[in-house]
Amino acid sequence: MIERLKRYAVAGWYKPSQVQDVRVPAGGRWILLLLSLLLAAGAVVQQWREHQRLQRGQLIYQQGWPGANLAGDDSSLPELATRCVNCHDAGSSAQSAFAPALNAAALRQLHPRRGGPPSRYDESSLCKLLREGVDPAWVQIPRAMPRYNVSDEDCAALWRYLVSR
Repeated sequence: MIERLKRYAVAGWYKPSQVQDVRVPAGGRWILLLLSLLLAAGAVVQQWREHQRLQRGQLIYQQGWPGANLAGDDSSLPELATRCVNCHDAGSSAQSAFAPALNAAALRQLHPRRGGPPSRYDESSLCKLLREGVDPAWVQIPRAMPRYNVSDEDCAALWRYLVSR
């Protein structure tokens, strides 16, 4: 290892005086290897969690939530009627969709919605819309959009899925 660092020093990456003092004891190499493996494992776990969130968001988008209702009505809607994809089909054109497309561009771009001032969504404003029916510009959405009793975790998963599309 010292020889390799000396070659780098010759190439101008390190000063030779710095290289001479660098020594890793034999046991230290195992510690460095262990730390490297732990960092790699942490990255894999983080990627797996993100994948799980995206899958949960996709499931919510395609299958809906139990316990949603229409504004002003306490009766629960059938789960089939609460699927986002029913009205917000991202594959349809703006003219043929019943409701706006839900994807990163549509949610994050600043533009007027429902006659209100220009606004854009973030995770918290999407959750407020789902729970209370109020968009980021504080405009009430139509009654036809269900109101959802959604956890913060599920709402975050849906947001992650929508902005990944």
